[in-house]
Amino acid sequence: MYTPSFKVRDNCIPVLSKSDIETIGRNFILDFCPEALVKPQAIDIDGFVEMYLGMTLDFQYLSNDGRYLGMTVFNDTNKVIIYDPQAKRAEYLPVKARTVIIDNTLLESNQRHRYRYTMGHEGSHDILHSGHYAFDPNQMSFLDDDDWAPMVQCRSIVYPATLKGRKSDEEWMEWQANYLSSVLLMPADAVRMIAAKYDKVKDKFQRTYSLVRDVSNTFDVSSEAATYRLKELKCLEKENNLMDAFI
Repeated sequence: MYTPSFKVRDNCIPVLSKSDIETIGRNFILDFCPEALVKPQAIDIDGFVEMYLGMTLDFQYLSNDGRYLGMTVFNDTNKVIIYDPQAKRAEYLPVKARTVIIDNTLLESNQRHRYRYTMGHEGSHDILHSGHYAFDPNQMSFLDDDDWAPMVQCRSIVYPATLKGRKSDEEWMEWQANYLSSVLLMPADAVRMIAAKYDKVKDKFQRTYSLVRDVSNTFDVSSEAATYRLKELKCLEKENNLMDAFI
C-alpha cells in the first residue's frame, strides 16, 4: 500500500501545494487501480476507502437538517452525535477508530455524485489529517479534555477552485480533502486523455458542453465537479466564461 510523505506544521497539519496533492492522488490510483490512468473510468471509491484504506463505513443521520454530509472518526470515541428521526432527538453513538460515517440522505438516488465526492473527501481526511486529529490513547491528557473529539464533521462540499480566502486550519484541511477527492475521482492523466478528443472541435460552446458531459459521465461525477476539475487542469483555459453555464 502506498503511504505518502509530506511536510507538516507543528500541529501536524500538512503543508501541501496543488502539485503535491496531484502527486499523492496519482500515486494512490497507480497503486489501487493503475488501469484508470490509461483507460478513463469511474473509480470504485467505496472499494478505495473500505478495502484499500481499510476504513469502516457506516450510515447515520448526522443532523436533523442535513447540514453534515460526512464524518471521519480517527480514534475510538463515544462522543459521536447522531440524530434519531423517530425519537426526534440527538443521541451519542460509540464509534471505532477510522470509521467513515455518511449521512443517510446521500443514499437517495439523486445524491449519487455527492455521495461519491463525500466518500473521496472523507477518505482524504484519513490520508492527510490523521496526524492532526488522532491521538495516542495512552496520553490521558487528551482524553481528559471535554472539548476534544477525534473526528471531523464535513458540511456541504465546496469544490476546490481556489486557494483564496483560506485562513483557518479547518478551512485549509477542508480544501486539502476537497482537492484530493477531485484528484482521486478524476485522475489528471485520464482527464487529459478525454480532453484531447475534443481538441479539434472549433465551436467553443459545443466543445465545452461535450467535454464536461464526457468527463461527468466517464468518472461518475457531477457536471459541477467535472467543470472545476477541467478548469484546474487548464483543459478549458480559453472558455472560462462558458464554464459558468455548467456550474
